[in-house]
Amino acid sequence: MAKQTRPKYLNLKFEMIKKSETIEDVAKLLGMSKSTFFNKLAGVTDWSIGEIETLCEHYDKDYYYLFHEDFQPRNK
Repeated sequence: MAKQTRPKYLNLKFEMIKKSETIEDVAKLLGMSKSTFFNKLAGVTDWSIGEIETLCEHYDKDYYYLFHEDFQPRNK
């Protein structure tokens, strides 16, 4: 039976949606092609520290929220 995988970077994708940003918009922000950015979102290629820092600053969110797959915000 095939192993089920969880979607990657859901919080990052959520932040993109909140700002009405496309893959092309964010790829341009990071200075890469759409296909390269798509591969990073799909978990095919790794993020660089600079890319992570840029996205954290752009969305005003920390690393754990945008990139840690098991992160669940606490309800207050």
